[in-house]
Amino acid sequence: MKFKILLLALCLVSANVSAQFTFLDDDSNPVSSGTTVTFGQDQVGDPLGFYKYFVTNDAAGAIFMKAELLSTDNADGSDFEICFGLCYTGITVGQKFPNNGSVFIEQGGQTLPGNHLANTVTNSQPMEFAFRFYQTDQAGTTEIGNDFFITYRYDPALGLDDNELIDFEITSTLINEYLEVTALERVMVRISDKRGRKVKSKKIAAGTQRISMNGLPSDVYFVTITNDRNVSETIKVVKK
Repeated sequence: MKFKILLLALCLVSANVSAQFTFLDDDSNPVSSGTTVTFGQDQVGDPLGFYKYFVTNDAAGAIFMKAELLSTDNADGSDFEICFGLCYTGITVGQKFPNNGSVFIEQGGQTLPGNHLANTVTNSQPMEFAFRFYQTDQAGTTEIGNDFFITYRYDPALGLDDNELIDFEITSTLINEYLEVTALERVMVRISDKRGRKVKSKKIAAGTQRISMNGLPSDVYFVTITNDRNVSETIKVVKK
């Protein structure tokens, strides 16, 4: 009996520290942890360089969150801007946002519009800025739950047209057994459920490929297509 009680307690602790939030892009599509978003030479500053996002609360009560600049590449953060509750420019590696306290998200709610990541200066070399988002206590001093990671990449070799478009087509967004994708370049196909959890992924070559959806329950899914330049597009599909 003592063993069963201890096991139950450990399960409850494990459930309490798991991530209880979903990271969404500006179109309300779930974003997977570890995603890299890429912006080109025509996308600097306000508004073209803005990666806008929301965080939704999936927990049974209110949650509190912070973000942190984990690392940079070919940059020091002095020309980068992050808005998460409050806006900060001239940021440094290891800095946490908001600087004091935390971002409050009510039960069933999400963050307000205006949060974004943005490079504000052109550069002759690619630059990367890696962030993590995580739950805390209300004071923002104690971490709770899992981390969400996202990298903002600026690539001067990409123009606006190159960055925004991937030449692909999904035959139908109403699916029975197979998802059929036609692409003119090699791409990674990732299928996520409504909470952003990966359920399938497959790298496919140029041409028309079919991905089996057998075994997945009838529901709404998000298909993210990513090419070798880390440009991504997401489409919502429904499995019957």
